[in-house]
Amino acid sequence: MVHDILRAGSLDEFASAAAAHPQITCEAETEPARAAIADTIACMIAGQSDPATQAVLRALPAGTAGLSSVLGHAQKLSAEQAAMVNGTAAHALDFDDNFLPAVTHASAVLVPALLALGEETAATGADLIDAYVIGLEVQAWLGRRMNPDHYRAGWHATSTIGAIGAAAACARLLRLGDEPFRNSLSIACSLAGGSKIQFGTMTKPLHAGLAARSGILAANLGHAGVEANPDPIFSEWGFIHHHHGHGRTDLPVPHALSIALDGLAQKRFPCCGSAHRTLDAIIEIRAREGFAVNDVDRVETVIPDTNYRNLRFENPQNEKEARFSMTYCATLALQYGEVRLADFTPEAIWRPELRATMQHIKMREAKKTSSAETDIWNRPAYTCVQLKSGTRFEMNVLNPVGTISVPFTPEQEVTKFQDCIGSRLSADLLKELHATLNNLSGQEIRDLMALLVPQ
Repeated sequence: MVHDILRAGSLDEFASAAAAHPQITCEAETEPARAAIADTIACMIAGQSDPATQAVLRALPAGTAGLSSVLGHAQKLSAEQAAMVNGTAAHALDFDDNFLPAVTHASAVLVPALLALGEETAATGADLIDAYVIGLEVQAWLGRRMNPDHYRAGWHATSTIGAIGAAAACARLLRLGDEPFRNSLSIACSLAGGSKIQFGTMTKPLHAGLAARSGILAANLGHAGVEANPDPIFSEWGFIHHHHGHGRTDLPVPHALSIALDGLAQKRFPCCGSAHRTLDAIIEIRAREGFAVNDVDRVETVIPDTNYRNLRFENPQNEKEARFSMTYCATLALQYGEVRLADFTPEAIWRPELRATMQHIKMREAKKTSSAETDIWNRPAYTCVQLKSGTRFEMNVLNPVGTISVPFTPEQEVTKFQDCIGSRLSADLLKELHATLNNLSGQEIRDLMALLVPQ
């Protein structure tokens, strides 16, 4: 059955294969899913008090109620509402993972949707992991047919491709058959949208919340019998045509599910992933060479064109813009040898020592040199630190720390988990949550969520 999923040439074929597939239990697929879910929950905890999350929560109609939890709040909401709030929280601090095949923040959409729907339907952790893998595979399937054209055109793939992947995950969690599964995905195509113009605003993390909500809504509508066009992707008025996808049908068949083949790109730093390869280089050069910040004349970095366009705030005026500023993020790496959540507050971004150093950071765009360069992540980022003495230290980084080829060390995992959760949970509750997440497949979703809300 996995073979059928991988060979699917249309969304209809994928829906049929996914609906019939037995529960996923292979450790090569379930373990990275479990780790991604745990990482996302940590990001959700960190982002629950962010102004964007709180604003979304305030926007909900008074008196709304349901069976699904919002992290940090005793109030229960409908699954769709809880997914929207928790999805915003998961992406609010830009610390959640990237999924390179689709160029999405996959888990910030999938995990809030599945937690909310799973709590409502009394699902288990094993059900959650299984549905997560299927939703991720739909994102990969679409990403291979949409990108890089879709992303380069300005679409925020997290809110477009992400919504359709979330619908697949939710349809899988509800155990829908072929036709309602297919209709759920087709309905999601009508709900998907979102531009990268929102980078640096509250609406950027809201995109993850909206996509999570859309996934649940589409699956519920499909489950209820709402019919939709059976070819929403490749037809003349389909998703690919309207959303700048290349729509190739001659793609090679992958030999494994994307979660095992590509993995997730866990974030080492709470800022736009387009800066991470440069930050990795600066931190490594700094640690290896041992120079002082005052010894540095300038830092130059050259990154691929699409990454360059994402980092459009040379002189950020608030913490949201700072997450999309190479000058600010590179200054943190140079000044402190680390980039932490505490560096992205309204006060932190105006520290005088940082503003002075930012003037020495220069970012340039690497243009494509051939038509064969179609993948926005297949070219390295070049970084050069030049000292006042004239000494130059150079480094090319292709894969940032946290990707499948350069995974986190255990120490880096602990550092991130503590940065996200810190003093937000008591020591006892933190220990219990850690144990629960390590044995996620054996847990009830309602029991897990009970750990994350006030009693």
